[in-house]
Amino acid sequence: MCGIAGYIGSGSVKIDEMIESIGHRGPDSRGRVSEQVNGRLVELGHTRLSILDLSSLGNQPMLSEDSNVVIVFNGEIYNFKELKAQYLSDLQFSSNTDTEVVLKMYFLFGEDFVNYLNGDFSIGILDKRKGKFLLIRDRCGVKPLYIYSSQKEIVFASEIKSIIKIIGRPEVNKEMINPYFTYKYVPGEHTLFRGILRVLPAHIYIIDIASSNIAKKRYWSPQSNEKPSSDLYGLVETAVNQRLVADVPIGNFLSGGVDSSIIASFLKNRDDIIHYCARKDEGDIRAEGTTSDYAYANSLAKQWGLNFKELAINSESANPELIKKTIYYGDDLIADGSQIPSYLITREAAKTSKVLLSGMGADELFFGYAGHQLILLDSYLHALPDFISNSIGKYWASLNVGMGSFKAYKRYLQKIGKYHGFPEYRNGLYSLVGDASVASSILNLDNEGSVKYLKTYFDDKDPFDAIQQFEFDNFLVKNLNYTDRMAMANSVEVRVPFLDHKIVEYAFQLKRAQKLSNTFKTKKILKDTFKSVLPNDITARRKAGFGMPLRSIFGTRAKIDSLLDIDFIGSFDYFNVDNVNTAIGNHINGSEDNSSLIYAVICFQSWHKQFIAA
Repeated sequence: MCGIAGYIGSGSVKIDEMIESIGHRGPDSRGRVSEQVNGRLVELGHTRLSILDLSSLGNQPMLSEDSNVVIVFNGEIYNFKELKAQYLSDLQFSSNTDTEVVLKMYFLFGEDFVNYLNGDFSIGILDKRKGKFLLIRDRCGVKPLYIYSSQKEIVFASEIKSIIKIIGRPEVNKEMINPYFTYKYVPGEHTLFRGILRVLPAHIYIIDIASSNIAKKRYWSPQSNEKPSSDLYGLVETAVNQRLVADVPIGNFLSGGVDSSIIASFLKNRDDIIHYCARKDEGDIRAEGTTSDYAYANSLAKQWGLNFKELAINSESANPELIKKTIYYGDDLIADGSQIPSYLITREAAKTSKVLLSGMGADELFFGYAGHQLILLDSYLHALPDFISNSIGKYWASLNVGMGSFKAYKRYLQKIGKYHGFPEYRNGLYSLVGDASVASSILNLDNEGSVKYLKTYFDDKDPFDAIQQFEFDNFLVKNLNYTDRMAMANSVEVRVPFLDHKIVEYAFQLKRAQKLSNTFKTKKILKDTFKSVLPNDITARRKAGFGMPLRSIFGTRAKIDSLLDIDFIGSFDYFNVDNVNTAIGNHINGSEDNSSLIYAVICFQSWHKQFIAA
């Protein structure tokens, strides 16, 4: 795992400052090259976190033997040894890195080389012979990559803060403000920075250096035409084992949920691997109405004799300093309560591990979220006669979600009741964190863009096919983004076995009932496959979120006021401050759960002050 950056244009640039700004991504070495190609300057920079072949032979940028091709590479290719043996056995190598294998595969197969890679990567390749520059992102978007383009220059980097070093202080992309508050991140390829885009996963961007024209080509889709192996156990086992290849210590996120426990099951005999778990305060858990991950993880660790380490997480962790720090490292603004725990765990893990495994992705692929259950419940509700379903919907919409028992269940039912009469895109609203209509109410902006984006996925489509694609394209990429950024802030690489592309293709071919049963059993095929491996209490437990206890944190106006500068928010004409205060009041009195929205406003405030305000 590393950081990459580059520039194509006229005149000199501060490539060293670009690399310096993302130095946390790779503290082990830094490198740069400068080339003149077709009358234009091409500058490439790299900062390295050494994982494979720790010698200087793995440093980048890496040049071909004839110096006509230059590569900067962030990520890991898990099948690089197999590729080397199968296709490159007659060639000479100067290192034991996957980077050199990628470079030689490009020489052999051209742009098609990417189809042979099994890994997580963001790659930049300068081909002076063809006057082309390629930007390539992995199939699932595990590794970040951003681009800014104008008539005079193209700038790319692993993180936005690096691009800002070249283009100067950016402007807010106002068209994305409503989507940000609706989704708690900006979906698709856009960001909140005007003109700065994400390079799309599973795409190759082909840049003509002379003209700066950019052609985009998708090289993979999760809907594979080939029928994948029916052995899910074998696919997961292979994916985990491949991600254990490293010349540095490896650890594991162990939440006590199904996904991380499955990964841990393949590591039971590895005393050298430390399993890290966040432990929430019991008072916060009660206030949230959720369950404790830690209790399950601790029990499993004792059963299996795992090398286990806990990290306490409580409401005091949501302090201005940590919020500011995580927003800075994230820069592509995401309001997710999991960012701070991710940062804290990887900060602790960095003392002993350079690589961490994560169970991320399994919930999206195998329908593990409450939103999936809500879509099924919605279908059952709509199958009833209208007068019955409408009465039930009205009652659910009136539930007081912040008081009494079963808070979490009431939050879900209230959402179904509120959107009962909406068109098909309501199924997308069920999957969102927080309430979309309340989010729109705090802005003096229409929500047409947010609704239109959902409709592209849900109108006239099977709701489960739609949610699978929507979450894969958006929610999953968001989760991968904050995970990468919080880990790399501490110079730690995160690997995600469930997002091996063969597992993704397998999951996309399954029917809904194989993943979510008619009786609301989530991740059915995954649990059934590993039922002989995992204890019953792990497979039968209720899912608990990994993030900060936001509902508990924002339980009083005093706590909110200590984090939110309402006068600052009121200085923008696109905020409706009266409705912001109403949303806060409704959250405190328990009639609504607006914790995620309050956090989104606080995050926006910190982001704007750090990146936009003079």
